[in-house]
Amino acid sequence: MEENKTPVEVLLERGQAYTKTTLQLFKLKATNKGAELISKVVSGFVILILLILLFVNLNIAIALLIGELLGKMWLGFCILAGFYGVAGLIVYLFRDRLIKRPVSNSIIKELLNEDEFSEEELSE
Repeated sequence: MEENKTPVEVLLERGQAYTKTTLQLFKLKATNKGAELISKVVSGFVILILLILLFVNLNIAIALLIGELLGKMWLGFCILAGFYGVAGLIVYLFRDRLIKRPVSNSIIKELLNEDEFSEEELSE
């Protein structure tokens, strides 16, 4: 036997169901964003390690080549170290424009990026 509910009771039940659904959707979206961010960080970290290994080996080869051309191996390493010292100083001086802003913008863009789900798909 069906209870006769007042319109206010029906409205309250629907409001509670809507609130629960909205909260669940928020949790799913937050989980999705967290998983995306973590996967990008991990994949970026792996790529960074591989690139570091590549550049270390390449720099050793270049330093040995410069040292061989100049006749003293240690001189090749000193010249390469000086080059990276100047490059590091330039990056330090322009770190906000070269690193901080692009990284901040990338993180904000990723977090504010609209989800793949549209309102129509969710209502089905």
